[in-house]
Amino acid sequence: MIRIALAAALFASTASIASAAAFKPCVVYTEAGKFDKSFNEMAYDGSQTFAQKTGAAVAEFEPAGEDAYPGALQSAVTAGCTDVALIGFRFQTALAAFAPQHTDVRFTLFDGVVPGANVASVLFAENEGSYLVGVAAALASKSGTVGFIGGMPATVIERFEKGYAQGVKDTRPDATVMTGLVAADPKGFSDPFAASEIARDMLRHGADVLFPAAGVSGLGALDIGHAKGALGVGVDSNQNYLYPGRMLTSMVKRLDVAIARAFEAGRSQTFTAGITRLGLKEGGVDVVVDADNRALWTPAIVEAVARARQAIVSGQVKVASPS
Repeated sequence: MIRIALAAALFASTASIASAAAFKPCVVYTEAGKFDKSFNEMAYDGSQTFAQKTGAAVAEFEPAGEDAYPGALQSAVTAGCTDVALIGFRFQTALAAFAPQHTDVRFTLFDGVVPGANVASVLFAENEGSYLVGVAAALASKSGTVGFIGGMPATVIERFEKGYAQGVKDTRPDATVMTGLVAADPKGFSDPFAASEIARDMLRHGADVLFPAAGVSGLGALDIGHAKGALGVGVDSNQNYLYPGRMLTSMVKRLDVAIARAFEAGRSQTFTAGITRLGLKEGGVDVVVDADNRALWTPAIVEAVARARQAIVSGQVKVASPS
């Protein structure tokens, strides 16, 4: 009996070591690239933090476009990836077809949902963070007109828009919220010029705070806004540094933390499939106040945003969302 117990213990130990040795985390970015100053870059930062903390090398794949997504997934599996993080809802179609064929690989999709026993879908409550932006924008605006620019029609973009508009209106009912979309397709996330033209038109109509949720395109809107004296709002990662003193805030999605958690779940064999939603309460979204924008936050803005945050976390305020 003692020999059997020792053999069992040795087997369990060996299996655990083999499992740990087999762990290989990988990230597949969209074609915007890992240094897009936005969503992809937040994922990159989180994966690098995880690598430094654990010593696990993180493989990276940067497909040239959406038609190359299936190939990137295949490349990840061929490379021996055990845990694959996919950055963005646009991977939904490719992953839905691919994941069932590779049940031994754990996939984590951010910003989208794909059912499957080997797929974890992580969503962020962009509407909650954007509500706080709306509160700040309503109080910072001198004209009473603010703008929102989305990359393309998508549920995640609607969450940004609805939360922002509600935050503005709840704070300043007479305010005007102008909205626009860069394109009807994914090109809307990679066309800074088109976004700058939309922003330029909003500025002509009195907008003095611009909130783009459009990936790389948003940089064009922020640039023209800065040139014309408007305040900007960063998105996904902290973009306050782009125009110090002229960025009202950045609505960050803590993808850096979420991707590290996803990889740690794979490394520790605690991966769980299904949907996870990360909002203000879970620390999944937030607004940033730092040295680059603190001077813009008047006591009234600080107090109003703090009240709004507490009201959302407690459930007193329900923020509109398309899903």
